Amino acid sequence: MTFDEAIAKVGTYLKNNDLSNSDNNDKFFHIILNELRQEYAPTVEMTKAQNEAFVESVEGIATQEQLDSFVDEELDLGDMTVRKGLNAWLHPETIKIVDE
Repeated sequence: MTFDEAIAKVGTYLKNNDLSNSDNNDKFFHIILNELRQEYAPTVEMTKAQNEAFVESVEGIATQEQLDSFVDEELDLGDMTVRKGLNAWLHPETIKIVDE
């Protein structure tokens, strides 16, 4: 779901629903926010070793050319994609360190 889609859904909801029912309102907004979180800031699980390897790789990026090359790299990070990893780099609160 994009932010524009979420805004449209909220607008439709506000127009068509009884806003005095706080239980329904809470459920609706929780669903919308959770969908956005899953799309834009999913939790990324990695081991401590994977985290250290990823941080070391990202910290070495100084130019757009290096970033482009990094995005195309195959990293030994399990099922974590480079996109998810870079998102986690920007939002470290989404990283969950798991046991190896």
